[in-house]
Amino acid sequence: MTKLRPLLIGMFALPIFAFTSSAQDSLYIRSVIETLTSPAFHGRGYAFKGDSIAANLISNEFFRLNLKGWTKDYYQFYNFSINVFEGNTKVDFGENYSSSSSSDALQIVANSAAVKGTFEVIYSKKNMLKKNFNSSKITNKFVAVDMVKLAPDDKKKKQWNSLVYNHSLGAKGFIFIHEKLGAYSPLIGCVKSPYTNVFLIKDSISGTLKNISIDLDARFIENYQTKNVCGYIEGKLYPDTFFVFGAHYDHLGKIGTEYYFPGANDNAAGVAMILDLAHYFSQPENKPDYSIAFLAFSGEEIGLLGSSYFVENAPISLENIKIMLNLDVMGTGEDGFTFVGGEVFTTEFDAFAAINTEKNYVKKIVPRELAPNSDHYPFYQKGCKAMFIYGMGKSGKYHNPSDTLENLSLGGYTNLFRLLVDYINLHNIK
Repeated sequence: MTKLRPLLIGMFALPIFAFTSSAQDSLYIRSVIETLTSPAFHGRGYAFKGDSIAANLISNEFFRLNLKGWTKDYYQFYNFSINVFEGNTKVDFGENYSSSSSSDALQIVANSAAVKGTFEVIYSKKNMLKKNFNSSKITNKFVAVDMVKLAPDDKKKKQWNSLVYNHSLGAKGFIFIHEKLGAYSPLIGCVKSPYTNVFLIKDSISGTLKNISIDLDARFIENYQTKNVCGYIEGKLYPDTFFVFGAHYDHLGKIGTEYYFPGANDNAAGVAMILDLAHYFSQPENKPDYSIAFLAFSGEEIGLLGSSYFVENAPISLENIKIMLNLDVMGTGEDGFTFVGGEVFTTEFDAFAAINTEKNYVKKIVPRELAPNSDHYPFYQKGCKAMFIYGMGKSGKYHNPSDTLENLSLGGYTNLFRLLVDYINLHNIK
C-alpha cells in the first residue's frame, strides 16, 4: 500500500478531479494554473521562497501520479545568489510625479540596494561619463538620465546603460527616464549592487525632478538554495532511453509585500502541460515503450540556471535522450505553435508536421532557428536534440502582472496535448 502525502500548500490545495480520457480538458488544468498564479505563491520567485512553494506542489503531484524519481522527493538542489525585495518599496518624487511605486510607470531594477530617505535629484551631464569625473559631486544624490532624448544607437545611451550593471560613479542611485518601460527582468538581481536604480516613464513627470523619497527594503542572498523537480515514467521496452518534457516553474516573483507577477502563460501553463502529460502516460494502458522524464526547472528567468545545472549533473546519460521538448508559454495557441529549433532538427519537426497535417490538430506549426531563449538550449549545447514549443495568440502582457489565467485563451492547449501524445506514440513499437 502506498502512503499518500497531503497535497496542501499552506492553506491551499489542488482540487483532485477525476481524470477522464480527455484529461487535458478537465478542470484540473485550470486549477493548476490558478493555484500557481495565486498570491500565496508570491510569483514563484525567490522573495518569500515562492519557488519552494511551487516546487512542493509539483513534487506532491509527481508523488500522487506515482512517478519514479532519482531522489525520494524528486528534488535536485542547487544554489545561486539573488537580490530580493520583501519589505517596503515606496518611491515618490513629490508634486511633479503623478504615479506611485510598483506601477506601470515605474520599475525598481532587480539589483537595487536597500535605501531609505529623501535625496536630491540632479540631472546627468556629459562630463559624468569621463574617466576623470570627480564623483564626490554626486555623492548621496540620485542622478536622473533622460533616455528619451538619446537615440537607440547613441553611444552615450550605451554608456549610461552600462552604469546600471557595473558601477554608480559614487551616486546614491540613478533614475532612468524612458518613453515606456520594457519587461521586468530579474536577471541582473544575481549581481550585488551598492546603489539603487529606478526606471521611470516620461509621462508620469510634469516637471523637473528635484527630490526622491524612497524606502526600499532589499536583501542580497548569497547561495540561495533552490531546486529542480524531476520525475519519470519507466519505459516498457527501453527503460534507459528517454524522451524529456521540460517546463520552468519559476517566474519573476514579488516586489515588496503587494506587487507580484502571476506568470500564467509564462509558465504556469507549461507546468500544467507536463503534469497533464505525466498523468496520461502514467496510466497502465498508456505506458510508453521508452522512458519519459518530466523536468520542472527553477532559475529559467535568471539565466537558464536550472536546466544548465541539470545537464551538468544529469542522473541519466544525455546520450540516451531521444529529444528534449521544452514547453514554455503554453497559454494560447489559437494561432498555432512555434517550434524553436525546428529548422535545425528537421526530421523531428517534420514528424510533428505530418501528424498535424493528418489530424488537423492546430492551426499551424512553424519551425524557427535555434535560439538560447529557454530551457531547451543547455540540452542542445550538450549535444541533445532539443526544441522549444510556444503558443501563438493573445494573452496578457509579457512579464507583467496582467499575465493571469483570466487573460489566457488556452485556445490551442488541448490539441497540442494530443499532438505531443501522438508524437510519443509514433515511437512506440507496434
